[in-house]
Amino acid sequence: MRALRLAALVVVAMLAAGGWAQDPEPEEPGGIVEDEDRARIEWADDLRYDPVEAMYYLTGNVVFSHQDIKLYCDEAVYDYDENSAVATGNPRVETPETTMTGDVIEADFDDEVAVIAGSVTAITQRKKEGGEEGEEAEEEDGEPRRLEDYWEKKTTITCDRIVYEYAEEVRRATATERVKAVQEDKTAYADKAVYEENRDLITLTGDVRVLTERGDEFRCPKAVISVEEDWIRAEHVTGVGKRREDEEEQPAEESAPGEEEPAEGGG
Repeated sequence: MRALRLAALVVVAMLAAGGWAQDPEPEEPGGIVEDEDRARIEWADDLRYDPVEAMYYLTGNVVFSHQDIKLYCDEAVYDYDENSAVATGNPRVETPETTMTGDVIEADFDDEVAVIAGSVTAITQRKKEGGEEGEEAEEEDGEPRRLEDYWEKKTTITCDRIVYEYAEEVRRATATERVKAVQEDKTAYADKAVYEENRDLITLTGDVRVLTERGDEFRCPKAVISVEEDWIRAEHVTGVGKRREDEEEQPAEESAPGEEEPAEGGG
């Protein structure tokens, strides 16, 4: 009898401890684990995944994010194994200071490089250190602050191709083929332009031509423009001078086809 009572007590203790309880429900999958080295697909209206090739085919309002850049486009193919993407359909890359657009963008997220090709435009404008933003910000005298009090001069670069390296220690955009750089008070043309974000410098090389808003123009093989401090340094300069403002020539009036001017003295 004592043995039966002891066995009963053991069974009750095991049930209380859950030893013979029903199997627990399977756990739900955990949340997304952030991987700083891999790009994140933040949005796509439609996604098709090919498990054999490990390829994602994305369409409609596609958004990638990696480090502090974002890649927007209408269509993209993302190679999971290579951690790279090809974006088409109004593609653009945005950083905190620069927006770059083109016909196609190829991004290698492992190497932290984006190549923008075809009718490329890069617009960069850095916020001044200590500058505040907002409509309610005012000077000490109560007057509203101007836009230039918050931001440095805007720089617009157009070209055929830009290679943008966005690793934190590099931050460099290299523009080639028919390069044009425009600031508020100057325009420059070159074969190649390298914009170093960390130093805030644009280095122009090749057949460099610089025009200022005052009408001055010069040519040189190399020029450096400081975006922040607004100066230009050039080497082996030729042709420094002011452009001549010629009067616009009025085109001569032409006779309509089949009409001839009357001969002098004709009746």
